Amino acid sequence: MFDFRSLEVVHWDYWQRFSLPLDTNIVTVVGPNGSGKTTLLDALRTLLTIDCAGNRDYKSYLRHNGRPFAWLRARVGNTPGPAGERPFFPLMDAEVTLACRIQKKGGEWQRQYAVMGGDVSIEDIEARGEWLGLREYRIRLEGAGLSQAIRRVLTLEQGATDKLCQLPPRALLDLVFDVFGDKAVLDDYQRARTDQGEAEREQLQLEHQLSLLGVSLQEAEGRVRSFQEWEGLKRERNDLVFDILPRCEFAELRASLRAAHPPLLAQRRRCLELQQRDAELAERLIELDANEERLRSEQAEAEGLRTQASQILTDARAAFTENEVLLKQETRLNELLAQQGGSDHERLARQSREARAELVTLGHEEQQLRSEIGSLNNQLAAWRSGRRYTPEFEVNFRRALDAAGIRHRMLSEVVEVLDPHWQGAVEAVLAGYRHVVLLDDPSDRQQAWSIGEAQRYKHFVVADRSTVQSASRGSLLEVVEFSADPPDWLLRQLDRIRRVETVEQGASVSREQDWITPQGYFRERRGGRYLGVDDVYFGNAARSRQLSEGEERLQVIERRLQKIAEKRRELQQQASDAEAVLRGANASAQLADRAEEFAEAHARQPGLQADVQRCADSYAAADAHYESCRKRRQENSAGRDAAAREHRQVQSALADTLRQYTGLRREQLERLAVYRERRDQLPAARRTASELARLREMFESPQAVRREVDRVERRLNEGHWEADGSCVPLRDKLADDHGSLKDDLARRHQHLERAKRITTEARGAYLSVLRNTVKRYTRNLGFLAELAGIGIDVDLPELHNDDLNLAHAGLTVRFEFDKKGWIGMDDGEASGGQQVMKSLLLLVALMRDEDRPGGFVFIDEPFAHLDIFNIDKVGAFLKTTRAQYILTTPATHNVNVFQPSELTLVTSKRRPGADWAQPLAVLRRQPLPEAGA
Repeated sequence: MFDFRSLEVVHWDYWQRFSLPLDTNIVTVVGPNGSGKTTLLDALRTLLTIDCAGNRDYKSYLRHNGRPFAWLRARVGNTPGPAGERPFFPLMDAEVTLACRIQKKGGEWQRQYAVMGGDVSIEDIEARGEWLGLREYRIRLEGAGLSQAIRRVLTLEQGATDKLCQLPPRALLDLVFDVFGDKAVLDDYQRARTDQGEAEREQLQLEHQLSLLGVSLQEAEGRVRSFQEWEGLKRERNDLVFDILPRCEFAELRASLRAAHPPLLAQRRRCLELQQRDAELAERLIELDANEERLRSEQAEAEGLRTQASQILTDARAAFTENEVLLKQETRLNELLAQQGGSDHERLARQSREARAELVTLGHEEQQLRSEIGSLNNQLAAWRSGRRYTPEFEVNFRRALDAAGIRHRMLSEVVEVLDPHWQGAVEAVLAGYRHVVLLDDPSDRQQAWSIGEAQRYKHFVVADRSTVQSASRGSLLEVVEFSADPPDWLLRQLDRIRRVETVEQGASVSREQDWITPQGYFRERRGGRYLGVDDVYFGNAARSRQLSEGEERLQVIERRLQKIAEKRRELQQQASDAEAVLRGANASAQLADRAEEFAEAHARQPGLQADVQRCADSYAAADAHYESCRKRRQENSAGRDAAAREHRQVQSALADTLRQYTGLRREQLERLAVYRERRDQLPAARRTASELARLREMFESPQAVRREVDRVERRLNEGHWEADGSCVPLRDKLADDHGSLKDDLARRHQHLERAKRITTEARGAYLSVLRNTVKRYTRNLGFLAELAGIGIDVDLPELHNDDLNLAHAGLTVRFEFDKKGWIGMDDGEASGGQQVMKSLLLLVALMRDEDRPGGFVFIDEPFAHLDIFNIDKVGAFLKTTRAQYILTTPATHNVNVFQPSELTLVTSKRRPGADWAQPLAVLRRQPLPEAGA
């Protein structure tokens, strides 16, 4: 390394221009405070491109004198080292000139440097103009041995050199690494780790930003999906409304036209058939009505002949009976004649009483039968005229309704049973409704109910009636026909009851279903019971049966009356005979007196009996003829009723069919008009058969399309949709940003991992350099301590490739003075001089270079606060080293501070009023005479 030989300054602070010799090992700069000692050191630092002490810089020294330029020129040694290399190679001169020119250009101070071989003056340097930049100049100085370690030592501030021993182990290790240039590398590593941490944090932020961007992208994608679904729904609705629905309606019209044609033709054929059947039935009714009149007259004539024959038979029987009575009287007189000799009066009296009592009983029975005959004749008269028999309470109530002007009819008058097999079941269900009254005008209900309350009419009076609808298949209503509207509740009841043939068949029916058998066994939710009745009341079958049963009953009663009459005559005769005997009548006298009468009776008896037989045969023939006429009339009446009922049904069906046909035809014409209009509106390609068939496969009917339209519109109205189309490019931009950020993050992560791996591996490899640095500093300490006669012990730190380990590693140094035991760096046991010696050891060890011995050190006031003895020790230590020291000291110190110096530079303050300060005074120690002189 080079050393200083001289220094020349021009316009540096308050120094105008002077040169100083620096060609000794120890140079002491002495002067009062503020006289320029540190200014001189800062001039050397500026020449070496080292920062000034404290907060100063080179610009602060140039602003004092007001000059626009300044020069610093030093003559340094270029002595070859142990290997023969010169510090400023390729300059081979023994001395080299270092120069720094500072000029003010454009308001800014600029530095220029020069390195020239030999002793070159400022004027020659400026004349040559061979300037170096700051970077190139520093490289030349580093090549000459001005290492980073020496640079950092030379930058120590005033008073810091004697405080190195106060540093903690970690700070001392940092200083060692900083001086030897390893601190910068560690700082670079740390900065790299910090940058990597910052990169990781930035990456985390970017990942967070990526996640937020992903959330925004998801939201944007949701909005885009919503927008696309909204547009799809709108397109679907428009397609449904403006394309599919018209074509589907057209297809429906086309299908309905084709489907309606066969029913229309069928209705037309049905109308023609019904019209033909109506004409046939009208002719049939005219024929039956004519037959009815003829048969009625024949029946009336036959009835008259039967009545005449009956009267003749009755007369013949009366004559025969009267003649037979005479014969019985004769026989009785003969018996009395025989009994008069030994008659039992008590028996005859009992016989008379019994006969009289039985006569009274027979009289009562005869009276009842004749009363029944009167009522039966009235019923027969109603049944023969085609009406039904009405009880007296019903007659009275209907008479009151007629008097009040209330139009009505009975339920029994409007009911007709279509199937005689189910007559008993219908009669069983309707038995309780035989006398139900149906009002023609519902507004008469209140007045009719008032009359019913007054008459105490115990049957329903119904004002509300309902039109008969189609009956359920298998129900009891299916076999019942109404000629007028019945009550709605009756329709529901009959339609709810199912017809079953047997109870066993009914057991298989659901429990909730009511059913009834033809015999009238009825099952409902409460259970089953028999409702059958002995008589019939509803329909033509009921009237025919009642008429037949009534006539049979009339014949039975008439025969009973005849028997009663015969029995009464017989009892009357018995009573008369017994009473005659008891009165003592002469039977022989009566026989003698009436012998001629009795003889004539015997003579007439055969003729009268023949007359009775002949009259009976005539009556039987007349009765058979009457029965034949009556049956023919009944059959004709039943046929006429059936034909009339069928005629009414045919007329009703014809009216319905005509109405349906007219409606169907009108609808068909309307459909045809709409079809033609829709056909003209649709393109031919969109209404082909294949297109319409495919459309019908998708949608069964226009109603299905409308339901789909309603569904789509309901979704459009009820949903929350994104209607702004700008969400699509926004989504695309977010997707691009997300993708690029994701790729960038992947690259960053890859680069970061690679950088972390490289940094970790490089720092691990650099640990050997750090260990060598510590060992080198330890060797320097050992060498210097041996020169100073001080014991030293160093604890080398354990250095690992770990942030925590490197952050807490420290260099622990212990000292031993005068064999008094080991002490630490700053444990309070060392004296002031020992503290300075420790600091000097630590300081000089920082700049010692085994490969390049020599060098120089700036020490600002190293002897402060030392006594004479310690000053001598420090001086002796400095002499033993081979470095060049430039020391500063105040003028107040002991003269012993000059003892190690061979050259002393004296500074002085600028005199008042002077522009420039005085140049430094130079004191050179005279060399000691050699031992032989």
